[in-house]
Amino acid sequence: MRVLVTGASGFVGRYLSAFLVRQGHDVTGTYLARPELSGRMPLDPAVRWVPLDVREPEPVRRVVERARPEAVYHLAAQAYAGQSWKDPADTFATNVLGTIHLYEALKAVPPSAGVLLAASASAYGSGHPLPIVEEAPFRPINPYGVSKAAQELISYQYAHNFGLRIVRARLFITTGPGKRGDALNDFAQRVVAIERTAKAGQLSVGNLDTRRDLSDVRDIVRAMVRVFEAGETDQPVNVGRGEAVSIRWIAEQLCGQATVPVTLVPDKALLRPSDEPEIRAGIARLAALGYVPEIPLEQTIRDALDYWRREGVGGTAPAAPLSPAAAAPAERPSSPPSRARRRGRPKAGA
Repeated sequence: MRVLVTGASGFVGRYLSAFLVRQGHDVTGTYLARPELSGRMPLDPAVRWVPLDVREPEPVRRVVERARPEAVYHLAAQAYAGQSWKDPADTFATNVLGTIHLYEALKAVPPSAGVLLAASASAYGSGHPLPIVEEAPFRPINPYGVSKAAQELISYQYAHNFGLRIVRARLFITTGPGKRGDALNDFAQRVVAIERTAKAGQLSVGNLDTRRDLSDVRDIVRAMVRVFEAGETDQPVNVGRGEAVSIRWIAEQLCGQATVPVTLVPDKALLRPSDEPEIRAGIARLAALGYVPEIPLEQTIRDALDYWRREGVGGTAPAAPLSPAAAAPAERPSSPPSRARRRGRPKAGA
């Protein structure tokens, strides 16, 4: 099957595109700027990589026309809540207008298998009873969450007005080897840095009592494919583990797996002004589709440590060489490399 993955160069996108290749699909993956192709985790050389800025309708149309996808996974997004406060207009241009541009292009060449939207639990916001179920109202508390809520409403509208099959997977917190900017990998990098001193060390930490629903990215991509295959246009599906663990437990697991003694040291400077005590997904719909998480968090933590031991703290993972098809530029991105974060990496829910 011909599959288009927008935002394939992001954290989840790289794992998803590689997973789809292993399933035997012909995968086209998009990225915003060339530096994305050499950062972090290796790229799958079997993916056909093309540049795309979803904020520009004409390049979106051309990529869709050339790829003629039978299935689309839409991950491209400005996926950082902090950045959304700094530039809410650009966040909406990427997440909302970018989604409209994609659906407008797909109206002309509808993918026979449909579209999977990588939605975000950030759209729920705060103040919900636990676990958070799909019927919970949207009460987003940052521009990113608002944009993801709007993205879902647009997807529902296009599905019902134009006959596109668009299913929505609401991702809770995703982690795993190679991610940047989350607590688990931040701790893991600092533990590895301590290991390299060959001496005992200290790990400065903030609030360790918050509890989060964390899933390994390798489980998440299986769940996304399952939702894509069996989901309904009017039934969004939470994608998470359905259990929450404390940040303290994660930090203690990392220290326990370290090759030198590491002690946790509270640092008031790392405390946030506010923090939800617990975030946990209700995953009854996901379970009803036959999904069961396979990777225990202990393995995720071990694999994250091994990743940073192998790749080097503070550096980047070497990229796999691109195939000739992947190396050929199909479109020139219309934005400068400074905007290279619009890759569709789900954040704290997406």
